[in-house]
Amino acid sequence: MRPPYRLCSTLVLGLALACAGTRPAPDTRAADAQAIRDIDTQWNEWLKTKNDSAIGAIYDSAAVLMPPGMPAVRGQDNIRGFWAQIWALNATLQLTVENVEVDGNLAVDRGTWTWEQPGPDGSTIKDNGKYLVTWKKVNGQWKAVEDMWNSDNPPPPAPPAPATR
Repeated sequence: MRPPYRLCSTLVLGLALACAGTRPAPDTRAADAQAIRDIDTQWNEWLKTKNDSAIGAIYDSAAVLMPPGMPAVRGQDNIRGFWAQIWALNATLQLTVENVEVDGNLAVDRGTWTWEQPGPDGSTIKDNGKYLVTWKKVNGQWKAVEDMWNSDNPPPPAPPAPATR
């Protein structure tokens, strides 16, 4: 019995042609991670110059900001408004990126932050902690879709209970 050479060669040729047209997508993870790091660098500059419009533009239209001890802030306009309210505190905020992991059109940016603001008695209120920002590539641009942070320090003690008679 003769093997069906014509069938085998047709299958091999078809497979070779199918594979030849398929090329793996270029690995852009390092470039994408650097793009997010660059946004974080700009973010620090915008914090210094109190540019809530530029900071707001970092976020996706359906983004969620999750500050500690407060309800979530939803949507780009509301998030911009949140940042605009920070300026009245005359605070200094600095972000430090520790790691950016990219997987396709999603990325996670992890780092730390420091905060200083004048206290009511002339002292300086300081805080520090960590953050996570989830990014999504939208029309070729990285947009923050979830932003959450918390303090490394315990909350201040509760005020004493009122005296009862």
